[in-house]
Amino acid sequence: MSDQITLAGFEAPHEKELSAYNSILPRLRIAAEEMGANAEDVKIVPGKTYSSIWYDSLLAFRLRLRKNSRYIEVPVESKDTVSEICPLSDQKEVSGGFWRVKLGAEPVSDHADALAVVLQDTINRLPKEWDCCSRYMECSNARKCVHPDPSFALACGYRKKLVKDIIFYGENRNID
Repeated sequence: MSDQITLAGFEAPHEKELSAYNSILPRLRIAAEEMGANAEDVKIVPGKTYSSIWYDSLLAFRLRLRKNSRYIEVPVESKDTVSEICPLSDQKEVSGGFWRVKLGAEPVSDHADALAVVLQDTINRLPKEWDCCSRYMECSNARKCVHPDPSFALACGYRKKLVKDIIFYGENRNID
């Protein structure tokens, strides 16, 4: 039997979160690609009380759209980004190093751009594997990483400095 009937109100608790995730996934994948990261490494993991959105092995944010509770939780490192999501009065720090943002009735897709920035913050938290490659001078002069393999460049510590506009070498040097 291939015909199934779904009755409204009897969905799994995480179905609204999954639907919201699917609505913002294209924007999240673009954000990952802009960082040179693998867009396929953006995943959702439903849980008992909320769903978690991950990039590779790092938690990007949590999403809860259940019963009368609607919020997004982002790591404290990304809390400056959440000012785009809602007024400060609807934000608070919660245990575990997260910043909770209460949502109204608006669709989560209204916040796709801010959540994309949170995802990019997460990608920037990936651990470095080395400090810089042989292109450090070219990168310094361009004020960004110029390595031809963006996924390889994600492991560069100097790339992280350049993202923060900290430049050690070349014509744009701004650190003594």
